[in-house]
Amino acid sequence: MSSVETVNVLIDPPDGQKKPGRVFLERGVFLLAPTRHGPLARTLGAWANGLFAHLPEEIGLYDPFAVTREEARADPGTVRVRYGDVEAMAPVVRPTGFSLHLRVARREDAVRLEFRSNEERRELVTLARAIRDRAREAGRDVGRFDPGGRTRPVSLAE
Repeated sequence: MSSVETVNVLIDPPDGQKKPGRVFLERGVFLLAPTRHGPLARTLGAWANGLFAHLPEEIGLYDPFAVTREEARADPGTVRVRYGDVEAMAPVVRPTGFSLHLRVARREDAVRLEFRSNEERRELVTLARAIRDRAREAGRDVGRFDPGGRTRPVSLAE
């Protein structure tokens, strides 16, 4: 099984308002937690990062993905997904980067996660493998699907 426990992602809800956040892999569920920063703090942080060549982020003054596991567990805005509810996944590369789409039982829309780092492909593959492996342990064989658009599938083979 992959040894990932936390991954920084951009959570892409159907309304199109992407938010930075983290995926926390727990026992039985994974948590999709948006950052604790509001829109104004994210705008100012992005402005400062752009103005100072990402120095505020590199030295730890600003973390766009700032949310702890404890905050994620307590936040009502956190999405909790049982591994056994993951029906299919689509790890893909788009013209603008890598993303992971998940079809989850009892949800109309797919869960969409995008990656923003220099290690996008590695993070995508590691997270997708971890979710797939934990879903198998929960008794679910996770299929693949094509999310459409200008995407190409990414292989999860070793």
